[in-house]
Amino acid sequence: MVSQILSTRDIADLLGSQTWRVRRLFEDGTLPEPGRLGGKRAIPSSMIPRIVDALRARGWLPAETQEAVAS
Repeated sequence: MVSQILSTRDIADLLGSQTWRVRRLFEDGTLPEPGRLGGKRAIPSSMIPRIVDALRARGWLPAETQEAVAS
């Protein structure tokens, strides 16, 4: 089960990506900046599909990863 709030590292680990790639989506405005908790991004798990789509659009995530996360 996925926690309701995740950090960029949590999402990167979940998707098998690198943390800087997830972080970059927020830094460059591709995705809206989430709130912060203890200085870290507090990303709601509901954003995972948008993060997957954005990573795939950049060629940073293979297509099969999306199905694995959706299961």
